[in-house]
Amino acid sequence: MDLVIQFILAILPILMVFIGLVFFRQSGTLMGVLGWILTVIIAVFFFQTDISVALAASWYGVLSSFGISLMVLFTILQVTMMDITGAIASITAYIKTIAAERYEQIMILNVGFGTFLVSIGATPVTMLPPIMLALGFSPLAAVALPCMGYDPLTSFSLLAVPITLPAAAFGLDVKTLGITVAWFLPVISTGIALAMLWVADGIAGVRKGFLTALVAGLTLGLCAILFVHVLPAAAIGLVGVFSGIVTVAVLFLMRKIRGRPLDVSEPAEIAKAREERKNKMPLWKASLPWLALVIFCIIISIPVIQGALLASLGNLQKLHVMADQIVNLKLLTQAYFWVLVSTIITAPFLIRSKDELKKITTVWLKRSWSPVLAAIVFFAIAYVMDWSGKSVINGALTFAPGASGFNMNIVIGTVLALAFGIAFPLISPSLGLFGSFVSGSETSSNVMFYGILKKSTEMLNLNFIQVYAAHMVAGGIASGIAVAKIINAAAVVDKIGIEGEVVRKVAPFAIVLTIITGIMLCLMLIF
Repeated sequence: MDLVIQFILAILPILMVFIGLVFFRQSGTLMGVLGWILTVIIAVFFFQTDISVALAASWYGVLSSFGISLMVLFTILQVTMMDITGAIASITAYIKTIAAERYEQIMILNVGFGTFLVSIGATPVTMLPPIMLALGFSPLAAVALPCMGYDPLTSFSLLAVPITLPAAAFGLDVKTLGITVAWFLPVISTGIALAMLWVADGIAGVRKGFLTALVAGLTLGLCAILFVHVLPAAAIGLVGVFSGIVTVAVLFLMRKIRGRPLDVSEPAEIAKAREERKNKMPLWKASLPWLALVIFCIIISIPVIQGALLASLGNLQKLHVMADQIVNLKLLTQAYFWVLVSTIITAPFLIRSKDELKKITTVWLKRSWSPVLAAIVFFAIAYVMDWSGKSVINGALTFAPGASGFNMNIVIGTVLALAFGIAFPLISPSLGLFGSFVSGSETSSNVMFYGILKKSTEMLNLNFIQVYAAHMVAGGIASGIAVAKIINAAAVVDKIGIEGEVVRKVAPFAIVLTIITGIMLCLMLIF
């Protein structure tokens, strides 16, 4: 079969998902399922893959997705509990008492606090839009800014699942990968901070808040570099948590140095803020699930404790899929397990009745099934592509002689390497932007494009870790234009239909920052 035809067939499922999402406005879940079905069909009929291998690859993808799919499942449970019990309302009321200029509110809430939230598995795109709207921002800004706030340290979000999951799945050194990602972040996080000001208030906002944005962006990026070096590999999930906290602290310190109060100073605003917080849950109580989660994550990052947890279940958590392919779930050291634990142990402090518990369960199941299924099917797509052309030989899943040319990832990687040659590093981050835009998840993008980037870098003799890290960074940049995130943000402020306007407003910055990432990658590869 002609290589160009193979390339078109191999890329067809990803293109179909993209077209369905962008032009036909179908859900990511539906397009993911259709994309998986098409991937299996193409792998079986055009890439010499046995149906048993394609289905086993899909099951392997399901199991490998647990780091993100179960994380989504349990974080939605935690946030739903906090929402319905009034914990989110209490935290929101407290945040609204912060007296700050608009540009300071943007940096404090969306850069610092937003990074903290997404790092512990919470969802700023559902929590921050109502706050931004209440603070007087336009609906577009209220939706766009929390989505952009996902961007700077997305690779270190969800207690670092976007880095740790592909590292574990593909045998990469998580510390080296995390350090390489972090080197991009001072520039990228600062660029995103400045872009936020433009989206909110145009050039006037940039001029007024330039210094604050510069401080916020550099603090966040430099803290990421510091903490990823200082923390052990097992604690890489805390890089975003600590970086977000330090950034918020630095911004408040900056206000203090400027002689500005840290709470509302106008009498009318004080009265309004106090009235709003009256009869609400105490802040310490409202924050209990997050406090418990951070404490647990610190504890399990201690090597001795982590080793004991890994050994406690032994082979019970190792699931055989096919031939020599085994998935080690490592249940007790996974962040999603401790999200569930922190939710369960703090539930008695928040939930006040059986009716409230029933409502939480109902809303949770309604909210969670679609994003969880979407995460699962994109992993299934990735592994069907990765296993395509392989067969079981002497008890091992491998390529028969001459069969590697029928692997979908190898075909795509070969064509891209041949087409772009030495310019490949410049354009490779755009694959991360594209993948996260389509799937709505950097983790899904990281898994889907691993094999493609691996083959391309091998052909061009490039440093794979550096190229893959740039791919991850661009995948994080895509959060600001990811339709799935924008829809979530728009829904909580009843502004469904604004998605296209948000994408048009933010896309130029996402594209420019992706180009900058490519330039930084080229310089990194040279020097």
